[in-house]
Amino acid sequence: MYTRWRLYILGVFVFAFVACLIGIHLLRKRGLRISHLQAGFFLLGAMLVLETLIVLRLSNFNLGVILPAFFGLPLIALAFLLPHMDHGFLRFLKWFTAGCYAVACCIFLVCGVLMRTAQHDAAEVEADAVIVLGAAIHGDKVTWVLENRLNEAMVFLERHPDAVCVVSGGQGKGETVTEASAMKKYLVEHGVDAARILPEERATNTVENFRFSKDILDRRLGPDAAIAYVTTDFHVYRAGRVAAAQGIDVTGIPAEDVWYLRLNNFLRECVGICVYALTGKF
Repeated sequence: MYTRWRLYILGVFVFAFVACLIGIHLLRKRGLRISHLQAGFFLLGAMLVLETLIVLRLSNFNLGVILPAFFGLPLIALAFLLPHMDHGFLRFLKWFTAGCYAVACCIFLVCGVLMRTAQHDAAEVEADAVIVLGAAIHGDKVTWVLENRLNEAMVFLERHPDAVCVVSGGQGKGETVTEASAMKKYLVEHGVDAARILPEERATNTVENFRFSKDILDRRLGPDAAIAYVTTDFHVYRAGRVAAAQGIDVTGIPAEDVWYLRLNNFLRECVGICVYALTGKF
């Protein structure tokens, strides 16, 4: 099923890209002067807007969904306005826009490096316990995102037979059970001993995930236990900084993101890192 969806989405992008190229070629044949830079801006902007439209059909609405279009629409506008932006206010607007994109690219680069360096392979992590951070569920079923996190936790548990696992997450809107209970059910169904799974069913955000889970582990293993945590790869850095801000020493293990949400989640996480840094939450 996942392969079929990949092919469908890839097909839409290829069709749209080719259609844009043909349109640009026809306009040039009719005598319209379109530079390579204009064509590049239009193609990139159109692909980013299309990405938002596709993800809107496949995912819940959030900031990450609209960010590609937020960056794509100005590029489409530049493609049309660029020949007229050599004088006055439009010249200022051109360079101001270029500066904004340059700053954004620097932020993306720095945040990308931070996200990557915070990740550790599950096989290399030594810990007495692993916390699985919760994510939305459908009714009482784990989602693809949460399934990836749980699978990564199982890799850790297989390599550390004496370790325990805290599954952390309360009950949100549209969920018939707590995220923790759905996660525990999934792990048990996949062969993990129920005695090794400690549900934490109160947390509603990352701060509470760590705070409440640490309380459980302190009672079970003592305050000096080494702790790892599993979350989706893009979220490892920010989650670790949230834990550190509470005085909790943890090591992050990345779970694979849903492939068609990678760009959206990366952009949203960059915004999240900047907001947390500017507001002193780190």
